[in-house]
Amino acid sequence: MRASLCICALLVFETLPLSAGLLGGNPGNSRSNISLRKRLHVNTLITEPGTLEAEWDNLFSYTTENWSMPSSLKYTPMGKSILWGRTEYAVAFDSVDSAVLSGQRQTQFSDRISFAATSVLHDGEKLDIAIAPQATMFLRGEAGVRLGATVIARYDVGRNSMGATASWSGASSPSSNNPAGSWDFGGGFGRRLAASGALGHLTPHTNVIYERPTGFAATTAVFAGIEYQITERIAVDVSGQRFGWKGGSPDRQFVVGITMNFGKLQ
Repeated sequence: MRASLCICALLVFETLPLSAGLLGGNPGNSRSNISLRKRLHVNTLITEPGTLEAEWDNLFSYTTENWSMPSSLKYTPMGKSILWGRTEYAVAFDSVDSAVLSGQRQTQFSDRISFAATSVLHDGEKLDIAIAPQATMFLRGEAGVRLGATVIARYDVGRNSMGATASWSGASSPSSNNPAGSWDFGGGFGRRLAASGALGHLTPHTNVIYERPTGFAATTAVFAGIEYQITERIAVDVSGQRFGWKGGSPDRQFVVGITMNFGKLQ
């Protein structure tokens, strides 16, 4: 019962790009699916039915000095069917994207917007499984769309949460920055420090992701951080990200994110 309720409490980044590392397949673009990773060990698989949730992440790259604000809105309708009650519908984008190009900083809105529908297929006492079909539309720079899906499995035991993901996406108009296809596999682990009290609000977590895009070298990324659950509806997460740990272009990033659930809409 506890695990079932937890599943319904969560999206920013969590943006919801199709590829965990490439964000829709753009090599060197190391904005990442922060929300997807947190679903494995901190947040739940979908938002509580009938509630709206928002997530804002501030992401700064020590390597490139680029800064962005991945943002997402997530809503799960109240109901008893898989599409209306067990599926979270989400939209994600970078509300701010600031990059240094040719020595000058350019700040603008996201160059793409992503949509996802995350459906809980199995809601067990400890094991939960979901699938998330996704679509990314380019607003500039690239043509066409990227379509794909992610399978998410999470296992909770005691104060420990662990999970795994497998994702694939394909481009309708491949280019040198937008591979025809991309696979990625991820795993994560988190542990709440205590069952109650002040330490019970803290959850350290870590992740690793392996990605293999068509026509590009495979790459591995690692992540580590800690989340502080301020209230039942507000949480703050601080984490470090290391892309290109093996393969790809190295990029070290720092992320501070806020997740807020606005409660029942009806």
